[in-house]
Amino acid sequence: MREWNVFLCIVLCSLLFMMPGCSSDETVFSSSPEQEGEGIVTFTLPFTQKGAVSYAIAGESENELSDLSIYMFNNDTKTLDQVFRTSKSEIALEGSGANQTAKINVTGKTGTKIFYFVGNGEGRSDDLAKLNAGATKESDFIEAITDKHADPLATPLLMSGKTTITEIATPGNVPLELEVKLFRRVVRLDIDNDPKESNFDVKKILVSNAKLRGYIFGNATSSPAKTIEEANYEPIEISTKTPLPPERLDSVFYLYPTTIGAGKTEIALEGIFNGETKVYNLNIADLQTVANKRYIIKIKKVELNKIDAAITVVEWEEGGEQTANPETDLVTFSAIDHSAVPGIVWTGDETYDLTGVTAAGKLTFTTTSFNEKGTIAEVKYNHGNASTYSDLKINTPTPVLTYSSASYQQEYEIDIPNINGSKVPVEMEITLRNGANPDQKKIITLYVNRYADTKLYPVMVGGLYWAPINVGATEIGTTTDVKHHGLLYQWGRSYIGFIYESGINPTDTITGPMSATDAMSGKGKGKFITGAAATNYDWLTPKNNNLWNGTNAQGPCPQGWHVPTKAEFEGIFELFKNNKFEDSPRLSLVNGGLEVKGDNGTDILYLPTVGVRSSNGLSINQGVDGVYWSSDHEGVLTVRFHFLSSGMNLAGNYHTMAYPVRCVQD
Repeated sequence: MREWNVFLCIVLCSLLFMMPGCSSDETVFSSSPEQEGEGIVTFTLPFTQKGAVSYAIAGESENELSDLSIYMFNNDTKTLDQVFRTSKSEIALEGSGANQTAKINVTGKTGTKIFYFVGNGEGRSDDLAKLNAGATKESDFIEAITDKHADPLATPLLMSGKTTITEIATPGNVPLELEVKLFRRVVRLDIDNDPKESNFDVKKILVSNAKLRGYIFGNATSSPAKTIEEANYEPIEISTKTPLPPERLDSVFYLYPTTIGAGKTEIALEGIFNGETKVYNLNIADLQTVANKRYIIKIKKVELNKIDAAITVVEWEEGGEQTANPETDLVTFSAIDHSAVPGIVWTGDETYDLTGVTAAGKLTFTTTSFNEKGTIAEVKYNHGNASTYSDLKINTPTPVLTYSSASYQQEYEIDIPNINGSKVPVEMEITLRNGANPDQKKIITLYVNRYADTKLYPVMVGGLYWAPINVGATEIGTTTDVKHHGLLYQWGRSYIGFIYESGINPTDTITGPMSATDAMSGKGKGKFITGAAATNYDWLTPKNNNLWNGTNAQGPCPQGWHVPTKAEFEGIFELFKNNKFEDSPRLSLVNGGLEVKGDNGTDILYLPTVGVRSSNGLSINQGVDGVYWSSDHEGVLTVRFHFLSSGMNLAGNYHTMAYPVRCVQD
């Protein structure tokens, strides 16, 4: 058994040629088979008793033999000698399962004979219908293919086999235990999905570029190759019939042997992920499938834009059984229904943004368990507290025994209040823990007013919500990495930020000033534009003091945020008492930056000492100066907020200087 893992664009090496099962399909008899009376040959056709357990198009009839044809060839001439068919009562097909036998009458035949067996092939192949005894050559015969079909393959399945008898005319009654193995000429694929593990409820299997014909004999090598058309199957619907939770749902379907991969035969799954219908492609990399084998596609985990799965190749008869009894320490979770909450936004991984909620509503979902302990809801706040939105809460339903499914169910409701434009940030984390097995859990996260596309929250200082990080940063931290410091901007150039380059002469500079067009898309594109005293160290001509204020106040900030004004910075500056940090209880110079205690007394606004790039482009004063742009001007200079160990001020500087930007919420 081999297993391959498959990820966002599922990568799977073509190792199937290494798999067992490419052995000969032929059984060779060195003496005659069992003869019951003169000329009667009996073949035993063994089958496993295991069949498919599935709720898609497959049934439990993978071993069914509805018809059988036996083609006898003369070994010397390699031509077709005689055809025996159950449909013409030329074969006595008796028994079932492992005891199935086929009897034919070969009276008068002598010498070595080659027998080909085709099960469930009646009416499926024009190639077989056109055979002529005494004329058809074995080499042509083994190249036979099926007729074209339009629908997904279903049971009974096409089978074939081969055997050789060295002397068919042995007289007398010689009882021998002789078998002919029939090999299924299709590939079985099992979609093994446990919704409680994968967070994905498969509803349809989508197969594109499926082969519409297949070779009847596995080792056929047609030259020139036969035409094998390809087309898309109709979606394979997953039946609503399911075993008792929490048993997994196995969905089985069949293909003629093919190469599965991008641009070849492709498989996709449609289903419900977090209450929404999604389609995920299993982008397998050129997997050559082999007839009479099973390919188990185990869905491990599904995320918003990613599916994590694994493929295992096994012998057909291996596995495929459902467990007889459910495990009593497992819980299944239904999808969360958020349709009754206007303005709520699902952001993936059971996480919901409540910022835009315009009316109160409820999130609802059901848990199902086989233990009376059911599930236990634990609530904690990662930001804010229970008083932030007192109407945001989850009920604690008692497990109710439902006899129809012999399980305990809990109908959960989460009350969502009308946020009504409030910007007060909060993050509630609800952990639903299995009462019988605490390690099994599901986490639901609800939040209000995260900053942009991060998991960080703004801090209120001076009655304003300040961004938790600089523009271009992604984390709060004390290193000098861009992820903590962000980018440096020349005033008014929202479309390009620069990194701090310590100890080197800049190589990305160009002499200014220049027009706005040249700066954005011409000679200044991507360049740090230097200035000169004669033009007040401006990168732009003609000068424009309205680039980051008024209707342009957003600047490089995300939507809903803007470059702070001088007055807004004064909300921080006024905390600086007696021009001394030691007299300013809400201000601290620590960790290479300024910590400002929020209005609530607990949150911290951290402003790192990023340093600057001067008007000539040189990076200086990292770890010393904390300088941040405002949107306001004083004469030809733009006001910036400046702090260092000796003090703090609000004063002006030139547009060519590059400083970080810390945004304020609109």
